[in-house]
Amino acid sequence: MKKTLILFTAFLAFTACSKHQGEKTIVITGIDSTLRPGNDFFKYVNGKWYDSVSIPASQTGVGAYMFMNYPQRMRLQGILDSISKSENPAGSIAQKVGDFYASGMDTVTIGKSGYAPIKPLLAKIDAISDLPSLMNFVVNEVKVYNSSIVGFGVSPDQKNSSRNIAEIYQTGIGLPDRDYYFKSDSSTVAIQEAYKKYLATLFQQTGSNAEEAKKNASLVYDIDKKLAISHKTKVELRDVQANYNKMALTDLVKKHPNIGWTAFLNNLGAKTDSINVGQPAYYDALNKLLKTIPITNWKIYLKANSLERYADDLSKPFVDASFEYTKVLSGQAVQKSRG
Repeated sequence: MKKTLILFTAFLAFTACSKHQGEKTIVITGIDSTLRPGNDFFKYVNGKWYDSVSIPASQTGVGAYMFMNYPQRMRLQGILDSISKSENPAGSIAQKVGDFYASGMDTVTIGKSGYAPIKPLLAKIDAISDLPSLMNFVVNEVKVYNSSIVGFGVSPDQKNSSRNIAEIYQTGIGLPDRDYYFKSDSSTVAIQEAYKKYLATLFQQTGSNAEEAKKNASLVYDIDKKLAISHKTKVELRDVQANYNKMALTDLVKKHPNIGWTAFLNNLGAKTDSINVGQPAYYDALNKLLKTIPITNWKIYLKANSLERYADDLSKPFVDASFEYTKVLSGQAVQKSRG
């Protein structure tokens, strides 16, 4: 046991006392031998690093995972750069991967495209005319991992790991968690305003005038906040038992007629007789809001959600707008390169 503890301590010291600057690794002093590990193990292992490390301007944090992942990321980028510049046999994996990577790095073409790549998606939102067509759009987006107002997944049943279970979880808000909508300290208010400005910028860049864009951003924020009221806090989400609520599908269908679970699951091609509802209050609230909030407002909300989802993949004005918001939210000072 003693030997294991020493090895574990040494590993922590190694991973906690290295940091990358560019492609160089700088080793900072490790274990603080002036402290007794039994009194404060964290400070004994990490104290010197914790007191002297600085977060690179292009990062939002610094830690062991970043140190270990960075060399692999640089190696992978080198492979992709090489493949994308090589002549590869037509139809080969190398050709497909290389072309895909090159297309993502072609900033000239991306810049000329503006938001054209998502115009078909926005057109689908414009075509929404009622609640069933709205939910049809939502479920089709779930298929491409855009949760919008319904978070759906399949994972091992926590009470029977030999089988998988369908599960739904709270989602639908643009800020990191519910508390961002209800705190009034200066830091949180600055994030709220940056988020609203970001939404307005996205609307302006897709054709709205300044006044309309600001109005739409406020509308989206208001829907966000109504959804956030029903969200569990981060502390409440730690309670495994409270976030396991297996319900019969027949009961859910009766409970949430506006969501339309039967049609939702049929569209996904999912067959189940029960679902784990992680946070029931969210779906109870969503079911009511789908009826009380006008379809026209939901369409504006879904446009904002889609624009946020794909902003970093679009032209530079969208990427810059995303970063301006991220900068306030995370403290990241310098925008990362596309690669």
